[in-house]
Parts: sequence; structure tokens; C-alpha cells
Amino acid sequence: MKEEARVAILEAAEQVIAEQGLTATRMEDIATRVGVSVGTLYNYFEDRQRLLQALLDAQVQQLMAVLDTELERSRGAPYRMRLHGLLRAILEHTQKHFRFLSLLLEERVMRVAASSEELERHQRLSNALAERIGALNPEGLAQGVLRPEDAPHYPMLLLGMLQSTLLRQFLDRQPTPVDEQIALLLRCFLEGASPRPG
Repeated sequence: MKEEARVAILEAAEQVIAEQGLTATRMEDIATRVGVSVGTLYNYFEDRQRLLQALLDAQVQQLMAVLDTELERSRGAPYRMRLHGLLRAILEHTQKHFRFLSLLLEERVMRVAASSEELERHQRLSNALAERIGALNPEGLAQGVLRPEDAPHYPMLLLGMLQSTLLRQFLDRQPTPVDEQIALLLRCFLEGASPRPG
């Protein structure tokens, strides 16, 4: 029951933040949305910052679970199809939480310097995503889709492309349809930017 209440609080927090913005959201607003007293909210989260961090952690865990499920589901499929599935999972998660993530990015960009703890958290997330993308490398190499000499760099290169397309959308506050993003990323990553012959 306690875990269900915690999940409900985090869901309410994301809704309120998406509606009001990070700086305007008060713990009282979240408590009202979830239907509990502010005191109850503080029983679960020491302060607003802890609640926000718990919300971010929960989203990262949810995304990693979805990616692991997708990797298991697509086992045995061609590399391109498996990569397509991973990209779809990441982009659909991003669109589901688009408003919250946009506000979060805006708030963090406005800080003059990120703390070492935030940088470490970002690095852990990047490593976890790159590990899952890199898990497909052996298949891409075996199927002749990837060149072996650059294989160690592929996960971070694709992740960099993905992050830059998402950053543009967050800054514009305008999401791009998932299928359109996947087509662009797969085309540029697997075929490069040169015109097709013919």
C-alpha cells in the first residue's frame, strides 16, 4: 500500500509540474492533487527536491525496464529492426513525459553550472542507454550492417544523435512524431548524410 501511495504521489507531481512549471509547483499543490495532507506528502519525501529526484529516478527505471523488455522481445530479429524497437521505446517514453522533461531541461539549462552529483547522474543514464544500444552491436556486425573498425563508438554516436534531436524538440517545446524521428535517426546513423547513389 505504501508503494502504491508513493507511485500516486509521483504521478500527481508530474501532472502538477507539467501544468504549473517547476518553480511554481508547491508541495501543497501536489498533496491536493493526490488527495492527501501535506504532512503525509512529507512522510514520503523529505522536501520538494527529494520528490523531484524520486520522480526522475522512477522515470529512468521505467525506461530501462521498457528497453530491457524490448531487447528480450526482439531477440533473433534483424539488427535494424531491433534498433528500431529501442529507438521507439526511448522516443515514446520521451513523448509520454514531454512537458515535464522540457521544463526540467529548461530549469537545468538556466543553472550556471551543474553540480557534480547531477553530472554523475547524467553519466549513469548515458552509460545505461549506451549499454543497451551496444548490446545490438554484435548482431549489426554479423549481419554486415555495421563496420567493425568503429564498433566501440556506435552506441555513444547514436545516443548523441538521439539526444540532440530531443534537445531541439524540448527547446522548441514541440515534439516530432515518433516514426518521423526513427526514420531520420536510422537513415542518418546507418546510411550517413551522403546522397544515395542513382
